Amino acid sequence: MIVREQPEGFVLIRQHDHAKLSGQIAEHLLAEWMPTGSDREAAVLAITQHDRGWRYLDQNPLWDSESSSPFSFINYPLEPKLSSYRAGLDETEAMDPYAGLLCSKHYASFQQIRYAEDPEAARFYKEELLRQERIQSQLSGLDASRVERHFNLLKLCDSLSLYVCLNEPGVSEDEEHPWYREGIETEIAGLKHLQARWVDEGCVAVSLPLFRSEFTGSITLKRVSRQAIEEKGLGAAYDMAPEITQDVIFRNK
Repeated sequence: MIVREQPEGFVLIRQHDHAKLSGQIAEHLLAEWMPTGSDREAAVLAITQHDRGWRYLDQNPLWDSESSSPFSFINYPLEPKLSSYRAGLDETEAMDPYAGLLCSKHYASFQQIRYAEDPEAARFYKEELLRQERIQSQLSGLDASRVERHFNLLKLCDSLSLYVCLNEPGVSEDEEHPWYREGIETEIAGLKHLQARWVDEGCVAVSLPLFRSEFTGSITLKRVSRQAIEEKGLGAAYDMAPEITQDVIFRNK
C-alpha cells in the first residue's frame, strides 16, 4: 500500500493500481524510448504488472501501532512481503517469461534485498538471480544491453507513477516527498537526470522530452479518516471507504 498522511486521515493507493498507472505512462512514451514488436508488449506488461504480488497484501491493510498509521510498502513486515513478491513474479512469468525477467530484475535491485543481512531477504535475492538465469537460458536472442535498457524503462515508469502517488496534487517543490527533491535518476541513454513537477493540482510536467503528446492518466485511491479507523478498525474503515479516481495530465515541460 502507498500511504499519504493527511490531517484528517490517510490516502491509500494499492500498489497494483500504482503499477497500472506506470503502464499508462509506458504506453505514451516516445517511440525512441520504447522497444518494438513483442519486446514492446512484454515491456509494457512487465511495467503494468510489476507490483502484482501486492494485490494479496493490499486486500487487508495492516495498522502499524508504532507509527500510528497503516503499514506502507516501505515499512511493511518483510516475510509476508517477500512471499507476495514471489507469487507476483511467478504469475507474471507465467504470462510472459521476458516480462517476468524484467520484474525479477526490478525486485532484485532493491537495496534492502540486494545487500540484505536478513537471511530470508538474502534467500529471495539468490532465488531471483536463479530465476533470471533460467529465463535467459530459455529465451533466444537476448543480450545484456537489451535487457538492461528495458529494465531501466520499468524503473523510469515506476518512479514517475510513484511521484504522483507519494505527493499531494499541486505540491510545491520544497514540500515534495524526499525521494524526488533532487529529481529522478535514470540510466536510459539520452535522458540522464529527469525532473518531474506538479504544475497545478491536475498536471505533472517532466523536464525532458519523454511523451509523444500530452495525455491523461488515472489512479484509483481511497481516503480513510482517522475517526473511521478508531471506530471500526483499519480493515473495515478501508473496505467502507469509496474508491476515487484521480486523473492526472502528463506533459513535457
